[in-house]
Amino acid sequence: MGAALLKAQIEQHIPSAFAVHQRKGDGNIPTGIAEIDNAVRGVPLRALTEICGSDLASSGKTSLLVSLLAQASQDRFCALVDASDAFDPETGRTAGINPSRLLWVRCGKSKAKLRPLEQAFKVADILLQSSGFGLIAVDLSGIAERVVRRIPLSSWFRFSRVIEKQAAALVFIEQEPHATSCAGLVLRISTEPKVFSGNLLTQLNLEVEVMRSWGKKPVRSERSEFCLPTQWA
Repeated sequence: MGAALLKAQIEQHIPSAFAVHQRKGDGNIPTGIAEIDNAVRGVPLRALTEICGSDLASSGKTSLLVSLLAQASQDRFCALVDASDAFDPETGRTAGINPSRLLWVRCGKSKAKLRPLEQAFKVADILLQSSGFGLIAVDLSGIAERVVRRIPLSSWFRFSRVIEKQAAALVFIEQEPHATSCAGLVLRISTEPKVFSGNLLTQLNLEVEVMRSWGKKPVRSERSEFCLPTQWA
């Protein structure tokens, strides 16, 4: 039996069998970076997002995370699960994060005998179950890639299914994407030095690649380049 005939027979009994499922748009949280927001309208609610970049200090993904938290904390309660205790609260305040609406969880600081990655996932799960946050960001960028790679796909799938039921956004900061089809948005960030003032780097040339997006699925990934001031400029 040919594929076309088989498809026709299935559609005769189940008309919607081959219909493309479109997720209902429930809004987005702006990142605060116009070039990214113009491309993907920000971070989607009811979805898992991955923001990826190298483990270098100037990769750009931390600047994007801080900008996102600054935007979201103006009218939402946010949580940052910091797996490697790398977040600088003073930088966050300078960028506009509302500290009264941010829960900062520093992994590895408790007496629990859990590795930072395991602790980060358990905390993220607890926060998701609480349903009290509009944005939950999990920063795994300081965890070795070989360790993050061991996370089973079932864990990513579970997170994506839980967040679908909440008017919130779940964002993972990583060196490489791992959630694959479980993610609603995947961005890859890379930078190169752009402007120096004396010996101080004051501006970065930022390139953002949209690797996956529910709103738009191009045949090939899309790239956007723009300049971003450093946090210390």
